[in-house]
Amino acid sequence: MFNKVSLVEQSILSTKVSKIVPVNYDKININILENYYYNNTQNTSEFSYLNNYYNLDFDKNIIWISDFIRDHYRLETKKTPLLLHKAAIVIPQGHQINYHHHIDDYDLENNSSDISAIITTKIGEKPSYIEFEYEQGRKKQMKHRKPLEQKEAIIFNSEIRHAFTKNFNHEPTLLLSFKFQLI
Repeated sequence: MFNKVSLVEQSILSTKVSKIVPVNYDKININILENYYYNNTQNTSEFSYLNNYYNLDFDKNIIWISDFIRDHYRLETKKTPLLLHKAAIVIPQGHQINYHHHIDDYDLENNSSDISAIITTKIGEKPSYIEFEYEQGRKKQMKHRKPLEQKEAIIFNSEIRHAFTKNFNHEPTLLLSFKFQLI
Protein backbone atom coordinates (compact mmCIF):
# COMPACT_ATOMS: atom_id res chain seq x y z
CA MET A 1 0.00 0.00 0.00
CA PHE A 2 1.35 3.43 -0.97
CA ASN A 3 1.12 6.56 1.16
CA LYS A 4 0.30 9.59 -0.94
CA VAL A 5 1.45 13.11 -0.07
CA SER A 6 0.11 15.89 -2.28
CA LEU A 7 2.73 18.60 -2.65
CA VAL A 8 0.71 21.10 -4.66
CA GLU A 9 -2.95 21.25 -5.48
CA GLN A 10 -4.05 23.69 -8.13
CA SER A 11 -7.61 24.37 -9.12
CA ILE A 12 -9.88 26.80 -10.90
CA LEU A 13 -13.33 27.37 -9.41
CA SER A 14 -16.11 29.48 -10.85
CA THR A 15 -19.55 30.58 -9.74
CA LYS A 16 -22.04 33.29 -10.52
CA VAL A 17 -22.35 36.01 -7.89
CA SER A 18 -25.76 35.38 -6.36
CA LYS A 19 -28.61 37.71 -7.26
CA ILE A 20 -29.39 37.83 -3.54
CA VAL A 21 -26.23 39.91 -3.02
CA PRO A 22 -27.43 43.52 -3.65
CA VAL A 23 -24.43 44.53 -5.78
CA ASN A 24 -24.78 47.63 -7.94
CA TYR A 25 -22.50 46.82 -10.89
CA ASP A 26 -23.03 50.26 -12.43
CA LYS A 27 -21.43 51.87 -9.35
CA ILE A 28 -18.54 49.41 -9.46
CA ASN A 29 -17.99 50.14 -13.16
CA ILE A 30 -17.94 53.90 -12.45
CA ASN A 31 -15.37 53.28 -9.69
CA ILE A 32 -13.24 51.24 -12.11
CA LEU A 33 -13.46 53.73 -14.97
CA GLU A 34 -12.72 56.76 -12.77
CA ASN A 35 -9.47 55.16 -11.60
CA TYR A 36 -8.66 54.12 -15.17
CA TYR A 37 -9.25 57.60 -16.63
CA TYR A 38 -7.14 59.22 -13.89
CA ASN A 39 -4.43 56.61 -14.65
CA ASN A 40 -4.46 55.47 -11.03
CA THR A 41 -2.40 52.39 -11.91
CA GLN A 42 -0.83 50.19 -9.25
CA ASN A 43 2.58 50.26 -10.93
CA THR A 44 3.90 52.50 -13.71
CA SER A 45 6.65 50.13 -14.88
CA GLU A 46 5.99 48.80 -18.36
CA PHE A 47 7.49 45.48 -17.21
CA SER A 48 5.07 44.94 -14.32
CA TYR A 49 1.72 43.24 -14.80
CA LEU A 50 0.39 45.74 -12.25
CA ASN A 51 0.54 48.50 -14.87
CA ASN A 52 -2.74 46.95 -16.14
CA TYR A 53 -4.22 46.89 -12.63
CA TYR A 54 -5.85 50.01 -11.20
CA ASN A 55 -6.56 51.11 -7.65
CA LEU A 56 -10.14 50.93 -6.43
CA ASP A 57 -12.02 53.01 -3.92
CA PHE A 58 -13.50 50.65 -1.34
CA ASP A 59 -17.28 50.75 -1.25
CA LYS A 60 -20.00 48.45 0.01
CA ASN A 61 -20.46 46.75 -3.39
CA ILE A 62 -16.84 45.60 -3.46
CA ILE A 63 -17.09 44.45 0.15
CA TRP A 64 -20.23 42.44 -0.65
CA ILE A 65 -18.52 40.66 -3.55
CA SER A 66 -15.43 39.98 -1.44
CA ASP A 67 -17.62 38.59 1.37
CA PHE A 68 -19.53 36.42 -1.13
CA ILE A 69 -16.27 34.89 -2.36
CA ARG A 70 -14.97 34.40 1.18
CA ASP A 71 -18.14 32.68 2.39
CA HIS A 72 -18.58 30.42 -0.64
CA TYR A 73 -14.91 29.43 -0.75
CA ARG A 74 -15.01 28.60 2.96
CA LEU A 75 -18.09 26.41 2.42
CA GLU A 76 -16.42 24.58 -0.45
CA THR A 77 -12.93 24.07 1.03
CA LYS A 78 -13.22 24.61 4.81
CA LYS A 79 -10.46 27.27 4.51
CA THR A 80 -11.14 30.96 5.14
CA PRO A 81 -9.79 33.54 2.67
CA LEU A 82 -8.61 36.85 4.14
CA LEU A 83 -8.63 39.74 1.65
CA LEU A 84 -5.13 41.12 1.05
CA HIS A 85 -5.50 43.18 -2.08
CA LYS A 86 -8.10 44.54 -4.48
CA ALA A 87 -7.74 46.02 -7.96
CA ALA A 88 -9.59 46.87 -11.13
CA ILE A 89 -8.62 45.60 -14.57
CA VAL A 90 -9.58 47.45 -17.74
CA ILE A 91 -9.00 45.79 -21.11
CA PRO A 92 -9.70 48.35 -23.87
CA GLN A 93 -10.65 47.38 -27.41
CA GLY A 94 -7.78 45.64 -29.19
CA HIS A 95 -5.77 45.08 -25.99
CA GLN A 96 -4.86 41.98 -24.02
CA ILE A 97 -2.94 41.24 -20.82
CA ASN A 98 -0.02 38.83 -21.08
CA TYR A 99 0.74 35.89 -18.81
CA HIS A 100 1.49 36.64 -15.18
CA HIS A 101 0.79 35.29 -11.69
CA HIS A 102 -0.10 36.95 -8.40
CA ILE A 103 2.86 35.83 -6.29
CA ASP A 104 5.36 38.29 -4.86
CA ASP A 105 8.57 36.45 -5.73
CA TYR A 106 10.56 38.60 -3.29
CA ASP A 107 8.32 38.23 -0.24
CA LEU A 108 6.74 34.79 -0.31
CA GLU A 109 6.10 34.67 3.43
CA ASN A 110 4.40 37.98 4.14
CA ASN A 111 3.00 39.55 1.02
CA SER A 112 2.00 36.73 -1.32
CA SER A 113 -1.53 35.56 -1.77
CA ASP A 114 -2.74 31.97 -1.78
CA ILE A 115 -5.78 32.39 -4.03
CA SER A 116 -6.92 35.02 -6.51
CA ALA A 117 -10.37 35.89 -7.79
CA ILE A 118 -11.45 37.62 -10.98
CA ILE A 119 -15.00 38.98 -11.26
CA THR A 120 -16.34 40.23 -14.58
CA THR A 121 -18.37 43.41 -14.08
CA LYS A 122 -18.79 44.41 -17.75
CA ILE A 123 -18.17 42.55 -20.98
CA GLY A 124 -19.23 43.05 -24.58
CA GLU A 125 -21.06 40.68 -26.91
CA LYS A 126 -17.94 39.17 -28.49
CA PRO A 127 -16.37 36.57 -26.20
CA SER A 128 -13.25 37.30 -24.19
CA TYR A 129 -11.30 34.71 -22.24
CA ILE A 130 -8.97 34.16 -19.36
CA GLU A 131 -6.29 31.59 -20.18
CA PHE A 132 -4.47 29.53 -17.58
CA GLU A 133 -1.09 27.94 -18.25
CA TYR A 134 0.12 24.74 -16.62
CA GLU A 135 3.68 24.93 -15.34
CA GLN A 136 4.27 21.50 -13.85
CA GLY A 137 5.21 18.06 -15.15
CA ARG A 138 4.29 16.61 -18.51
CA LYS A 139 1.49 19.11 -18.98
CA LYS A 140 3.89 22.05 -18.84
CA GLN A 141 2.74 24.89 -21.11
CA MET A 142 -0.66 23.33 -21.76
CA LYS A 143 -3.46 25.84 -21.47
CA HIS A 144 -7.02 26.00 -20.21
CA ARG A 145 -9.28 28.72 -21.59
CA LYS A 146 -12.38 29.94 -19.76
CA PRO A 147 -14.81 32.50 -21.19
CA LEU A 148 -15.38 35.61 -19.11
CA GLU A 149 -19.05 35.90 -18.17
CA GLN A 150 -20.91 38.82 -16.65
CA LYS A 151 -21.16 38.64 -12.82
CA GLU A 152 -19.06 35.46 -12.61
CA ALA A 153 -16.29 34.90 -10.07
CA ILE A 154 -13.30 32.79 -11.13
CA ILE A 155 -11.13 31.68 -8.21
CA PHE A 156 -7.72 30.06 -8.69
CA ASN A 157 -4.37 29.46 -6.99
CA SER A 158 -2.35 32.68 -7.14
CA GLU A 159 0.73 30.92 -8.54
CA ILE A 160 -1.09 29.86 -11.72
CA ARG A 161 0.04 31.92 -14.69
CA HIS A 162 -2.88 33.47 -16.52
CA ALA A 163 -3.59 35.96 -19.30
CA PHE A 164 -6.56 37.83 -20.72
CA THR A 165 -7.16 37.44 -24.45
CA LYS A 166 -7.60 40.30 -26.87
CA ASN A 167 -10.79 42.32 -26.45
CA PHE A 168 -12.61 42.49 -29.80
CA ASN A 169 -15.50 44.57 -28.43
CA HIS A 170 -15.85 48.32 -28.88
CA GLU A 171 -16.33 48.85 -25.15
CA PRO A 172 -13.70 47.89 -22.56
CA THR A 173 -13.92 44.71 -20.52
CA LEU A 174 -14.07 45.58 -16.80
CA LEU A 175 -12.94 43.18 -14.08
CA LEU A 176 -12.31 43.11 -10.36
CA SER A 177 -9.24 41.33 -9.04
CA PHE A 178 -8.94 40.11 -5.45
CA LYS A 179 -6.02 38.39 -3.74
CA PHE A 180 -6.62 36.35 -0.59
CA GLN A 181 -4.49 34.61 1.99
CA LEU A 182 -5.93 31.41 3.45
CA ILE A 183 -6.19 31.19 7.23
